[in-house]
Amino acid sequence: MTKRGKAALTICSTAFKTLGHAQASALGKKDLPIAVMPHPFGLRKRDEVRAIAEKCADDIVQLMTKAGAK
Repeated sequence: MTKRGKAALTICSTAFKTLGHAQASALGKKDLPIAVMPHPFGLRKRDEVRAIAEKCADDIVQLMTKAGAK
């Protein structure tokens, strides 16, 4: 999704994925890309959080590349 020539997306945890899609639709942005990270974070060790962040970063790059191409 682009606005003013800039690609956009949102990031949320699995606990808020449905809400994220509903909110995007309610705001007229049903095609807004959403990068989803596992929930919860609080009980995870630092190396687990780092691995999740790296995976999410890869997802963000992929989503932004698609969004920029539209």
